[in-house]
Amino acid sequence: MAAVKERASRLEFERRRRHSRMLVFSALAASLLVIVGLSFVIPSVTSKSPAAGYARPGATASIFDGSRYLGFILIGILAFALGVAVTILFYRIQVRNKKDQDGSDG
Repeated sequence: MAAVKERASRLEFERRRRHSRMLVFSALAASLLVIVGLSFVIPSVTSKSPAAGYARPGATASIFDGSRYLGFILIGILAFALGVAVTILFYRIQVRNKKDQDGSDG
């Protein structure tokens, strides 16, 4: 009877592990889609701003250029928020995995 319970516990642990991996890969794919999507959306957002006419196109990637860095600030804030969200997600997955391992060991 103990062997059956141990086998059932092991199967449940493996199922949760697969689910956790799928969640990590889904989060990674969603993050990449958000980044790629924003890379297509941000130029249209910044082109509608009054400072859209670039005087020096070679210096458009510099935040020290003067006043044309709205898009860079927006991307920075969104990247930070995405990093915080992914960090929290991975932390919660790690805590859940530790809890599962402690439950399957004991």
